[in-house]
Parts: sequence; structure tokens; C-alpha cells
Amino acid sequence: MRPNGSPPKEAPAAAGVGRVTSMARWLARRRQATAAAPRLSVVMPVYNAERTLGECLERLFQSSYRDFELILVDDGSTDRTRAIASQFPVRIVATSGRVGPAAARNLGARVAEGEVVFFLDSDVMVRPDTLAVLMERFETDDRIDGLVGVQAADMRFRNLPSQYKNLWMRWTYLRRTGDVPLFYTTAAAIRREVFLRAGGFDHGYGTPNVEDTAFGQKLRRLGVRVQVQPDLEVEHVKHYSLRSMLATDFRRAVSLTRLKLRHRRDLAENDTSVPGSYIVSIPLAVFGAAALAVGLVLRLPLVAAMGGLAGAGVVALNREFLDQIRRSEGIVVACGAAPLLWLELLVSAAGAAVGLVGYPLGRRY
Repeated sequence: MRPNGSPPKEAPAAAGVGRVTSMARWLARRRQATAAAPRLSVVMPVYNAERTLGECLERLFQSSYRDFELILVDDGSTDRTRAIASQFPVRIVATSGRVGPAAARNLGARVAEGEVVFFLDSDVMVRPDTLAVLMERFETDDRIDGLVGVQAADMRFRNLPSQYKNLWMRWTYLRRTGDVPLFYTTAAAIRREVFLRAGGFDHGYGTPNVEDTAFGQKLRRLGVRVQVQPDLEVEHVKHYSLRSMLATDFRRAVSLTRLKLRHRRDLAENDTSVPGSYIVSIPLAVFGAAALAVGLVLRLPLVAAMGGLAGAGVVALNREFLDQIRRSEGIVVACGAAPLLWLELLVSAAGAAVGLVGYPLGRRY
């Protein structure tokens, strides 16, 4: 691995000194093992990532697979991100300012030396065998150009919105088999030559949203083969409150609607990780909520009953996901997830409406 030009700075605490010494020894062994370019380049865009970066890097350098370099692309951090990173044998590359994760990943991939580029976020914890599993698949199947990891079922945040959202991200990817139009950059890898030939991520996305979805769809149009790797499990240390979960869903619905409008020739194809049953549930949830409200306010039992039936239909359409929650977290959490699902569908409908209205007015991203 090639460091950023100078030895890691000494940490002030004894634990920090031990970490620096350990990392220095790791780097020395790496240099002795090979003078050639690494097989794998891990590219990590960061912005004010001090909360999770230290643990993320420690986990990464405990990997059983050693032939890799880490390129940390600092997108204008103002906290202790660079100080934490300097305690590890990483190559730090600075952007020209706040350019966003899409441009930062492109920069990291351009300076990478590995045959394979593994995009990893700073709040993602790999397992000791993650890199080995990744490279074994690339080395044994040259027909595959890209691999997408999945979120582990184990999570450290146990409130309902966090359980719901993290399990949703796990289930929606695990259900996809064969070649997929997806590239989940929480943990996703691609052959560097293919990535550069595809032109990288769209710089129009200045904030994390659906830039990885757009890139996955572009890869599909170019004939690039990407598959989900079920045993490539990582822990995404992501906490959601009800407010942050719904805000994320709203912004994503807006952006996905605009993305679909930019590529209208693909309107009939579901080229996202969102199941078709969920998409069908959106208008049903809106109708059910409206009918239930009108029926209760105007005291129209039949109308209210229609709203209740629509709610039951939403649950039936999404029973596979709710059953996944039941198996993982128990019946109580699954029962709490059902109304949360309905609320999320209503927020997604609002986001889709904003995307539709704003698109003709020039809001394309």
C-alpha cells in the first residue's frame, strides 16, 4: 500500500501509540510482501466522519486479505477526520471543496492503483473476511464486473425506525438475484477499468441521495454485469429517528421520480431496489388514508371501512417484508412496523408528487 507521503503521526494517548505502531508494522509487512501495485483499492469518501471513522479503519485493517490500498477522499472536513485517518496507513486525497460523494468517489477511483475498486462508507464496518470474499468472487468469475454487498441483520441501534430501515435495506437487496441495475455504495465493488470506461458517478448529485442508483442503472444500460453478493455482509452504523427516516424517504422519492423522468424510456422497468409490491402500495395507502379520514370525520362507516380494507391491502402486499421483520426482531416489532410502513408510503407519495411537479420547472436532480 502507498501511504500519503509521510509516516502516520503519533497519537497522544497510549492506545493511539499502539495503534500507530501496529499500523506501521502492517505497512512494513505489506511493502515486504510485494512491490507491485495492490490488487484492490478501497475508496472511502469522507466528510466530518470522526464519529465512526476510527472504528471503520480499525476493522478494515484487521482484514485477512492484505493486498489492498485505502484511499480516503476528504471532502472538506472541518472536524478531526484527517487527524484520525493519519493514525492509519491511508492515502489521503483532498477535494477542491465540498464537491459531494459522487465526485469524491470518482476522484478516488481515478488515483486508485488496484484492479478492483471497493467503495466503502466511513460508517460501515467490514468483517475480517469481507475483502477476501470480495476478491475471491472477482478472481473466480471473470464474467462479473461489479458486486454489491448487503447489510447485516445485526445492528447496534434498536429503536423501531432504525430496525425498520436497516432491515428494509437488507431485505430489498437480498431478494435480488442475477444481474441487477444496482450499485449500493455503502459497500460495492467494480473492476476499475469498467468503472472508468463507464464514466463514473454523475456529478449532478451534490449530496448523498440516489447517485448510486443512477450509476447502477447506467451500468445496466452499458451492459455491465453487477450482482448482489449475499455473503458480502457489512454493518451499517446508521441511526434513524422517525423524523430522519421519513425525511430520507421523502428526499429519495423526489430524486427517484426525477431520475425516472430523465430516463423515460425505462418507465416500464422497475430498475431500483424497491419491490413492485411497495410501489403499488403507494396509491393504495393514499386512498386508504383519505377514505379513513373522510369516513371518521363525516361519520360514514362504509367509507371508513373501505379505508380499513385498503390498509389491510397494504399489509398484504408487503407481507414478505413484514414477515422478515417478524423473523428477525419478533412479532411486537413487526406489528409496530405495519403502521410505520403506511406512514412511509404516504411520505413517499408526497415526495413523488413534488418530483413530478418540480421536473417541468427545471428541477432535474
